[in-house]
Amino acid sequence: MVPHQPLVAARSDVSSSVLLAATGDYRADPAGLIACPHPCNVRHAPAYWFYQQPLTRYAASWEFDGDNFSVILQYEFENQILSNLGYDMKWR
Repeated sequence: MVPHQPLVAARSDVSSSVLLAATGDYRADPAGLIACPHPCNVRHAPAYWFYQQPLTRYAASWEFDGDNFSVILQYEFENQILSNLGYDMKWR
């Protein structure tokens, strides 16, 4: 069953100044968010995965945030499983 051995890779966090300019939201560096490209329904997220690509991207700063890192990846892997089972993922 797909996904089989999904790839996971860090992406540099957006800077607090970029986030502030794009959203009006201020966060100290590292922001803990990465730009989420189209067709994401949000502009920035701690991690994302596209249905067509076997790759999950996450904000690099989460690697050092203890248990939160595993929770973020678990959520993205759940998205992959639900998508492959045929669930509509627009609500997630």
